[in-house]
Amino acid sequence: MQNHKYEKFILRPVTTLPHYVNYILGFVVGVPLFVIYGETGFRYFGTYGLIFTFFVFGIIMLLLINFFMTKTIIVYFDQVFLYIEEKKKELKKYKKTDISGFYSYDYERVEKSFISIQINLSNGKNINLTDTSTSQTIDKEKAELLRRFLITAKKELNFSLVTKNSLRSIQKLGACWYSKLE
Repeated sequence: MQNHKYEKFILRPVTTLPHYVNYILGFVVGVPLFVIYGETGFRYFGTYGLIFTFFVFGIIMLLLINFFMTKTIIVYFDQVFLYIEEKKKELKKYKKTDISGFYSYDYERVEKSFISIQINLSNGKNINLTDTSTSQTIDKEKAELLRRFLITAKKELNFSLVTKNSLRSIQKLGACWYSKLE
């Protein structure tokens, strides 16, 4: 049997939680904080205190997300499986035939370094890989890595661009659906 070398794609900083978890976390933590502040702090600090509270709350949420939820993910393919390896966790493998499609940005045509990939499995489960970086600048190396990943994923899974999802586009998520043409 011939030993093949497969390219490993190291994606960082990534969270594997669905994108709406950030909104829920912000709501669950933010609303009680603002109620408490509204009851006590606004009397003493006024509008500037409220602005300061927004600022501090935003920084705290970003730090919590980056510290507790950010991971380095290694993704690669072989002849039968897609492998997803999280740092300090076991290797997860998924049969290529179990992957029904994935959402992503069109990294081939648009230079973008924000990671937004959702792999849909035929059993209804999703694998989410979402960037936690908030930078608007384009990292050329990361953009090239994502372009190579998209090309490799399309080739390995035998997928092509099928359609664009306008709702995901509005949410600033990867809106291009890649799957087998039927």
